Formats: sequence, C-alpha cells, structure tokens
Amino acid sequence: MAGGVTYWPAGEAPGSAGLGGPTAARAPAAVSAPASAGPAPALEIIRPAKARRGGQVAGTVPAASAVPLASAVPLASAVPSASAAAADGAVVTGRAGGLAGVEPIAAVSGAASSGLAARFRSYLAGRPGHVSVAMYDAVAGTTAVYTDPAVAGYETASSVKLDILTALVRRAGASGRLTAREQALARRMISVSDNAAASALWADVGGAPAMNAFFARLGMHATTAGPGGRWGLTRTTGADQLAVLRAIAYPGTLSAAGRATVSGLLRTVIPAQRWGLTGGVPTGVMVELKNGWLPRTSGWVITSLAHVHGAGRDYIMAVYTKNGPSMQSGVTTVQGLSALAWKAARSSTAAG
Repeated sequence: MAGGVTYWPAGEAPGSAGLGGPTAARAPAAVSAPASAGPAPALEIIRPAKARRGGQVAGTVPAASAVPLASAVPLASAVPSASAAAADGAVVTGRAGGLAGVEPIAAVSGAASSGLAARFRSYLAGRPGHVSVAMYDAVAGTTAVYTDPAVAGYETASSVKLDILTALVRRAGASGRLTAREQALARRMISVSDNAAASALWADVGGAPAMNAFFARLGMHATTAGPGGRWGLTRTTGADQLAVLRAIAYPGTLSAAGRATVSGLLRTVIPAQRWGLTGGVPTGVMVELKNGWLPRTSGWVITSLAHVHGAGRDYIMAVYTKNGPSMQSGVTTVQGLSALAWKAARSSTAAG
C-alpha cells in the first residue's frame, strides 16, 4: 500500500493521494470557488466562538504570542520599505494596545498586506477547523499572513512532497538535474502524489535530519520534519512554506535549471488533484500546485501550495487546514481563500 506506516500514525486511515490509497481515488474531481469567496464581511461580525480562538494576522500579534517584539513602534508609524524588510528578514506587525513590533517570518519581504489578512480572517470566521494561510504578491511586494494559533503546528500531509523535491533539486546544484531514478520517482510523487515514491526520496535526501537542516537553511523556524519516517506529519505554517515556494518561483535559492525542473514536474499534476488554490483563478492562468489531504482522529487535514502567475498577476500562496469535518469542507475553505487572494492580487498591467 502506498505510504504505509511511514505516512500516517497507527490507527488512522491513510489519507493523502497515493497510488491505490482509498482516498486517492476520491479526490474531488470538480470543485468550484464557493459563493462565500466573494467580498468578505466586516471584521465586526466574526462569531464569538471563533474570535475566542484568537488568530494571527499580518498586522496583528495575539496577546498570548511568544514572538518577541523587538523595537516596538507606534502603529501610526510608516511601514518599512520592501528593501528594509528584506534586509532584516522581518515584517512589521501590530498588536492590541497600539504597539507594533518586528515578527520574524520566513521568506517574507515587503510591507505586510494587513487588509488581505483581515479579509482572510473574516472569511475564516465562518469556516470550521483551524487554518494557517500566507500569500506573497510579487507584483505588489506585499505579504498577507493569518495563522490560528489554537493548535500547535499544522501537518503538511502530501504538500511536503514539494519540500522533498525542492531539497532534492537544491542538492543537485547548478545543473538542477535529477538522476533517472530520482526523476522517475519525483514524477510519481508529484503528478499522482505517490506515497511510496515520496518515502524513497525522503530517505534519499537524508530523512528528517536532512530535511530539518533544509528547513533551517531557508529560515523555516516553525517547521519540523515528521518523526520516524512519517514525512506527512511534518509540522509547519503557511508563512514558513512561502520560503519553499519562493525558492521555486523566484531566483535565489535554486538555479534557473533547478527551478525549471520543479515547475515542470508541478505541471504534471493530474486534473483530479488540481483543486484548492485554483479556486477563483480564471482559465488560462498558470497554477503550479501541490495538495495534500489526510483524515485524522481529530478531523481532516487539507493543504495546498501554489505559484499563480498570468494575466498580470504573480503570487505564491500556502494554506494549511486541520480538524475539519470532511475533506470537501477543507477543500472549500482553501478555494475560498484562493478566490480572495486572486481578487486582491495586484495586476502589473493595472499598475502601469
């Protein structure tokens, strides 16, 4: 059976796409952006039950947050320029009480798009489960982040396969070229989300120690590789996963050849698995994505990573959901967030 005990804990059903897996054959073939993905309601109507769970918006640090606030400044002060934020690897955030601080977020550069983060939060007020979402708009140079901290870490499920591939390609160096065996396994791992192929490549790249080193190198300090070969139980946040997406989508971490290798494989994802961050995106726009899904005793984990580019827009986005009542519910949540992001993304044509 694809994945076996290396993917999910004993006593839990196998739940990410894999050859022959029970859920793999039932990935939603056609899901459209939900009606609720339209203009978000005002923050004032957030339901009390949801509001009590707290949340982290780019622009808001929850009172219970352990994030150190370095150099607090008044909220009314100007947000630092993109170059300044990139230089210190941080993004300006605020918190109740009228002060803002510097919160380290992997791969974040540019001013925080707190308006979009607030719309994410407002939309999620009406959705079940817990969510961590992050989006970097390369045209505007802004980042929007919202993470519900009510749970400790978000399981990656099969979206970690993109992390495995990125680590493997980075190891290949400037050529970005995988061996014939690696290429064959990588294609199965990405196009049909084969778990056995992922387990083989996880071992090839060095397992959890090597992946933790890779995460640290990219500044992903909230990400920890799944223990005991259970790569699908790697824990992360949406903001952290922007580092992997940036490595793939934009120059810097990988060579041009390496980026081409990854994006080429992402374009082979089968139609039945092209849901999630395709929500609300017009036909003809390129969406290079990798999804994951996993039923756990506490509810469903649904995850989606994507680079969306075309029609003047260019952004990367990561969504992690957990404790949802069903697979479809999680998919609907992701697609609603996707529609909000597409609508908010700046168009280079409009910007002149």
